[in-house]
Amino acid sequence: MEKKREYYLDIAKVASMIGVIVVHTGAISWYEAPFGVYPWGVLNIFDMLGRFSVPVFLMISGYLFLNPQRQVNSSDIFKRYIPRLLCAFFFWSFLYALITSGFMTSRSLAGGVGEKLLHDTSAGRYHMWYIFTIAGLYIITPALRPVAADRKAMRYFLLTSFILTYLIPTLQLIPIVSKYTFWLTGRFDLSHISGYVLYYLAGYYFGTEDLSPKQRKKIYALGIGSALIMFVVVSVMIISQQYPAHTYHEYTNAGMPLFGLSAFVFFRYRFKDVDPDTKLMRAIIQLSKMNLGMYLVHDFGLIAFRKIGLKPVMVAPFIMLPIMALADYAISFCIVFVISHIPVLKKWII
Repeated sequence: MEKKREYYLDIAKVASMIGVIVVHTGAISWYEAPFGVYPWGVLNIFDMLGRFSVPVFLMISGYLFLNPQRQVNSSDIFKRYIPRLLCAFFFWSFLYALITSGFMTSRSLAGGVGEKLLHDTSAGRYHMWYIFTIAGLYIITPALRPVAADRKAMRYFLLTSFILTYLIPTLQLIPIVSKYTFWLTGRFDLSHISGYVLYYLAGYYFGTEDLSPKQRKKIYALGIGSALIMFVVVSVMIISQQYPAHTYHEYTNAGMPLFGLSAFVFFRYRFKDVDPDTKLMRAIIQLSKMNLGMYLVHDFGLIAFRKIGLKPVMVAPFIMLPIMALADYAISFCIVFVISHIPVLKKWII
């Protein structure tokens, strides 16, 4: 029996894609000093608001791939999903490398251009780390499915993983606490064991758990509270140090799973009964199908913005950054829309 389409996932995908672009658009001017309340502080607001996106992407993947109604075995993973991800990675990575290596201007592989081209192709663009992360999660999916089928085991894993992989390492970032906890955080590192698996399993658990209104309010409070704390800490640390570190709001910090979870739960319950036949919803469904391709290509627009000197702080960033982000979203859509009409490319690179 085919599972009924859950349209809130389409909305969550599109919103998360916009969130990714907002974060990366703000990054164009993120490293420009001075780091003060304005205009840099505005970039930090948008950066924090968009940070729910990657956790939600991972939770959606976990919700879909760990579902027992979906037949996913090791053969499917290594013959279907992994080859497609690798093809997409190297195809777009090579195109990005052509631009960033200097080959387009020098038209020669001499002078270190060839070496840089090879390096940039194999390393991938900064945002393409996600491809290998999701590929790794796909690979261990058959081992995670029995855990996902056991609610008690899943609750145990989520709690211990959050404490050991996110909460304790985050304590190390607090100067007053770090000198007393280094003996623990410096040695008890389980990030390579759980890490992003927490998001993956949480997506299935909270996508199938029946949450009461009271429970949802608690999750929202935790998510909003953690986001506000991260925003304040990032602002204070960077403005005081005059150094634009991302350390305090990485996806591996304790606040991010809570922020991402609150967003995921919000999408699930706010849009669970959405009408799929409206023009807006039909458009969202089509956009959600292009999500992977748009994620892969969205940096081309941002590279173009940098080349022509377009920055989110050129005028009021409250206005400029959203305009640039929407423009990049439109550029990404156009690229993927064209490719989606080319059968072979549609299958392997988007």
